[in-house]
Amino acid sequence: MIPAADVQRPLRRGASLMPAPLEPAAFDRARLAVVPPDTHAADQLAHTMRLVKAARFNAATRLERKQAVSLFTQSMVALYFVGLAVWQAVYVGQIDDATNRLMTFVQLVSSVFTLILGLLEAMNDYKMKAHHLMNCALAVSELAQELRIARPSDPEEVQVFRRRYNGQLRNCPVNHARIDFLFAKLDGKPGNAWTHAGLSLRYVIDVYGLYALFLAVPPLIWWVHQ
Repeated sequence: MIPAADVQRPLRRGASLMPAPLEPAAFDRARLAVVPPDTHAADQLAHTMRLVKAARFNAATRLERKQAVSLFTQSMVALYFVGLAVWQAVYVGQIDDATNRLMTFVQLVSSVFTLILGLLEAMNDYKMKAHHLMNCALAVSELAQELRIARPSDPEEVQVFRRRYNGQLRNCPVNHARIDFLFAKLDGKPGNAWTHAGLSLRYVIDVYGLYALFLAVPPLIWWVHQ
């Protein structure tokens, strides 16, 4: 006769081969370990912040350059006016009437250009606009770094970052131009050479075009009538 202990021993051995059921907490941890959190919304918002940050840095640099070129042009055009006036005073009686009238005309053109440049500088206030854009770019950059570190998957947390981002944009009274945004999109990307050349030409015309015209017109008038 087989002892009862020998009969129950195989059952216990078979039972030991079956996996123990997972507790609810352990099951949740295993499921979270398999399914990664969805951070697509946070990554997309971080990408938008990066583009806007770069565009506003570009805009601040562009406006600072325009301010420097504007001040240089005002100084040079004023020099045209003052230099011709001094020349007329020094060589009075030695200049023929045609040249004297031409010098007077160039002086009038230079004085009008100086007035226009002064009004443009006062109206646009490039220095203050560049200051606002730089501060906004720094604030957006700091917020983007926080978002990249946190990378939240909860929509409510992403919404909090979005509200903070929109708040920074609303606090800035100046907006960047389209050319600044296009340069930000092409930054570090191997794009079409013609696209880069076209954007560079637009940038040069935007920053230097008007002031180059003001600098060139008085000497051009003098040269044409000589």
